[in-house]
Amino acid sequence: MGFYNIAVGTIILIFGRRLFWIFVAIAGFLAGLGFSGIMLVNQPQWLHVLLALAAGLVGAFLAMLAQGLAFGLAGFFAGTYLAMILAPAFIMINAGTLQFYILGAGAVGGLLAFLLMDPAIVILSSLVGAGAIVGELGLSPPLSVLLFIILAAAGILVQTKVIGPPKKKA
Repeated sequence: MGFYNIAVGTIILIFGRRLFWIFVAIAGFLAGLGFSGIMLVNQPQWLHVLLALAAGLVGAFLAMLAQGLAFGLAGFFAGTYLAMILAPAFIMINAGTLQFYILGAGAVGGLLAFLLMDPAIVILSSLVGAGAIVGELGLSPPLSVLLFIILAAAGILVQTKVIGPPKKKA
């Protein structure tokens, strides 16, 4: 999945706000895949992928129908995904509390995205995109953190200054 995660991470990093429903679908897929890997350890791989696809499809569907709810869901997906990729690098957590940590991070991400909407989506999509890219490179932890910060900052800058917000329909 290495090349695909880097490609998808780059798309989210640059176009997360513009392609909001795609961001929600990808974040849902990544969060679903990671969470199913924790919750369904001894289950077949196809079940993990099926649950991840379901999470991504539900997210994309909600993004098209109910934008406010979708912002919260996108934040939840982004928070859980970020917790799954960042927790091992920064915090020593036992397996029993990892699930609560991930769900808590998802709840915080969801609340922030729901309350702040547009800025939160720019920040969360930049963080998820940077995480997807850095997670596949296999760099040392200090280099990974540095690259993560640089990519996230670049994503925020590109989405706010270069690309700008989506055009509103008349």
